[in-house]
This record gives sequence, C-alpha cells and structure tokens, in this order.
Amino acid sequence: MNTGRKPTYEGDYSSTRKIPGDEGYDEYVARIARGVGVSSAGQGIGRLLGYATRVALARMHGPAQLGFYALGVTVAQVANVLAQFGMDNGVVRYVAHYGAGGDTARVRGTILQALGVTFALSVALSGGVFFGSGFLAEGVFGKPFLETMFRAFSAAIPFLTLMSMTLWATQGFQTVKYATLVQHVLRPLINLALVVVFYLLGVEILGAVAAYMLSMVLGAVAALYYLRRVFPELLESGVRPRYESRELSAVSGPMIVANLTQYVNLWTAVIVLGVFEPAPVVGVYDVAARTAGLSTLVLISFGGIFSPMASSLHRQGLMRDLGYLYEDVSRWSFTGSLFVFIVTAMLSRDIMRVFGEGFSSGWPVIVVIATAQLFNSSVGPTARLLAMTGYQKSVMVSTVGSALIAVVASLLLVPPFGMLGAAAATAAALVAANVATLYFVRRRLGFWPYGRRYAKPLLAGLAAAAAIYLSHDVLSANGGLPALAICVPLALIVFAASLFSLGLSPSDRQFLAAFRASVWRLARRVWPEKSG
Repeated sequence: MNTGRKPTYEGDYSSTRKIPGDEGYDEYVARIARGVGVSSAGQGIGRLLGYATRVALARMHGPAQLGFYALGVTVAQVANVLAQFGMDNGVVRYVAHYGAGGDTARVRGTILQALGVTFALSVALSGGVFFGSGFLAEGVFGKPFLETMFRAFSAAIPFLTLMSMTLWATQGFQTVKYATLVQHVLRPLINLALVVVFYLLGVEILGAVAAYMLSMVLGAVAALYYLRRVFPELLESGVRPRYESRELSAVSGPMIVANLTQYVNLWTAVIVLGVFEPAPVVGVYDVAARTAGLSTLVLISFGGIFSPMASSLHRQGLMRDLGYLYEDVSRWSFTGSLFVFIVTAMLSRDIMRVFGEGFSSGWPVIVVIATAQLFNSSVGPTARLLAMTGYQKSVMVSTVGSALIAVVASLLLVPPFGMLGAAAATAAALVAANVATLYFVRRRLGFWPYGRRYAKPLLAGLAAAAAIYLSHDVLSANGGLPALAICVPLALIVFAASLFSLGLSPSDRQFLAAFRASVWRLARRVWPEKSG
C-alpha cells in the first residue's frame, strides 16, 4: 500500500547528507554492492556468451539466416511478455512485501498463483504462434520460410515463461544470484554449446532454434530447483497458501501494458524492418542494436537487487533512505554505463567487423541507440522504483506513450532510411520513456537523480574517450579485434584512474569496499586453491 509519505529534502543535498556512514544506510549500500557483484559478474558472462553465440551464428549462417533467427526470437519474446501478464514486477514486489512481514502463507500463494497463471497463458500463446505462423510469415512479413521458423520457436515459449517467472520469484527474496546463474550463465552456455554441436552435425539455422528451445527447457528446470532451494516451503503441504489475487492483479494489470509497450520500443524496429527490408538487413540491425544495448548491463545489474529493497523500504515508510539510495544507484549505474557507451560508440566500426563481411554497415545504429541507452542509465531504475512504490500506472502511461512514438516513428523512418531510421525511432522512444518516468519519480516521490557528483564520471569519460581516440589513431591500420584488444583495456585504466584521482564520496567508498569483498568471495568459490 502506498503510504503517501514523501522525503523532506529537495534538490542536490549531497553536501549536507548525513545518512551515508550510518550503520543502517551502509547496510543498504553493502547489500546493493553484493547483489551487483554477483549480478554484474553473471551478466558480464552472459553478455559474453550471447555475443559469442551471435558471432557464431553470423559466421556460420550469414546475415540473412541471422535475420530470420532474430525475427523468430522477437516473436517468442513478445509471447513471453504477454504470458507474464505483468506479474513479473508483482511477484517481486509482493514476495518482498509479505516476506518482510514474515507471512509465509501469502508468499507461497503469490508464487504459486504467478507461476500457474503465466504458464497457462504461455501454453495458449505457444499454440497461437504455432497455428498462426503461416499468416505471420506470408501475410505480415512476406517471407514464407519464417513459417517454419515461427513454429519451431513456439515450442520454446512455455519454458521461457516458466524460467523467467520462477527467477523473478527468487529475486523477491532480495537475492539475484540464482537469476544470474541460470539466466546469464547456465542457459546461454548451454545454448552456445548446442549451437556449435548442431552446426557440426550439419543442421542449418533450425539447429540454432533447437538449441534455443533446449536451453530454455534446462533453464526452467534449474530455475525451479533454485526457487525450491531459496524457499523450501514452496511445496510443503503444511503451509497453506493464501492468495491475494486482488492485490496481485492491481499491480499486474497496469504492468502488462507497461511491460509490453516497454519492449515494443525495441521490437518495433525489428518487426518493421522485417516487413520493409530483406532478411540480411534485419540480421545486421539485430547485431548492432544488441551491441548498443551493452551499456544497460550495468543498470539491469543494479535494478535486480534495487527492486525488492525499494519495495521493502517503501513498506516500512523509510522514504528518506529510499531517496538517498535511488540517487546513489542512479549515479553508479550512469558511471558504469558511460564507460561502456564510450567504448561501443567510438569503436563501433571495429566491433561490427568482428561479425564478418556484410555487417560493417551497422555501425551508425550502435552510435544512435547507445546514446539513448546512456540517457536511460543516467536516470536510474525509475520504472522499477515507481512499480515498487505503488505507481505502476505511471509506468504504464510512460511506456504506452513511448511505444506509440516507436510505432509511428518506425513506420515513418524505416521505409526511406532503413536501418538508420529504425535506430532513430528506437532512440526517440527510449528517450521519451525515460523523460516521462523521471518526471513521475520527481512528482510522485520527490526524488531527483542528478547533482554535482555526476561531473566526476563525465570528466573521467572525457579522459577515456581521448585515450581511445589517440590510441586508435595509431592503430588505424589494424582495426577490428586487434584495436579492441588494445583500446578497451587502455580506456578502462584511464577511466578508473581519473575517477579515483577526482575523489570518491563516502557512499562510493562503501560501495566499492563491499563490491570488492563480494567479487573476492565469488572468486574463492570458483577457484578456492588460487584464492586461498
């Protein structure tokens, strides 16, 4: 329930803030750092595996087959978001909400209801995609081969939804390690291995689809195992579940619209390209857009652990603490995303060359979308903050407006400008969505992420950009992977050194100390002999 309480501060209060350094706030920062330590490590591995999979598909099958594959993945993801019915945010919020009050019966009821409803919907949507694949392939996209592709992908939808919702439930217990392990390590690793196996067996692009489906099956099994581990009462008959359908539906109703329209910003360009452009263009755009989205890894890492903490703090009425934490999380996510943006934007030509001949034309897409994603990271987890504090309708309004912009802009810009028009439409929608959610955060909660401390990462970013520019000028004859291998580590050294030389705030130092401890513990688990 929304308490209606608002913080008593306004504007940039960083010079007078007293909470950082207090034992309570330091524990919030440490919990964020531990979650980000696990999540960023896992997501880094996941992005690396996902990139390796895309490189493998591009080199094995070329841009045309990759374009068909990208369209199939898009349809599966649309069905998955529809099947989740907005309950992803709902299950996180109410598992954390009831868990903070020790109400095991309602926690169990929330999880069982969310899993049961979404799985049933996913089965229905899977059947709809299977039987409607002919119409989608020929009637919408005008590409007959897509009928086989869509039917193959339809089998993965129930397992994708079951895995996703189960992992959302684990995050309600204020831990992201299980979601990170399954979604960003195990499943992508299985997918990549199976892609290679099917290719070596002589199976064409449909082998990659089979790998995708099998990885979802195994991912769903692993997710259920870890949910049972984090919540042993899940299957205990002695704990009678209590279902709060009204409260869960009150959150899920607006969020299904918000979630769908949020993803529309990214999917619309791919779908419209698939209608107006040949499959190779879709394949190139898919690779470039995914590269541009690398900077969101940082924001997502923070958002996973921030969401249940925001719900818990809101339930306890600790709005002042929540405001401080939101400001710090926003600045930290911007700092990490800024470095990734600089690397991907300035080295976009070299990155696209890694995928092989025919992909180099996609570098402007990276620059345009990455710029919008940087703004997305700078405002912090605004949509999650609103959803966790009872303002999910504000999220819905924001995302619906941005989705309309994405659709209209794509239809206007893709036919004359192709990939670049799709990138511009996507960027415009992303910026609009984040401007709107930032407005609602300011108006509803009184929070504001920006302040003078944003100047330090900006200065460090300029130094890193200068290092890339100068070093790449020397390596101009050796572009591609050799340039990346030298420029990226050099830029990271310059960026980190500049940040430390400019000075860190107390909360920054607390975060880094907890983050290093978290990474060290993770390293000792993976390599106990070497770390001991």
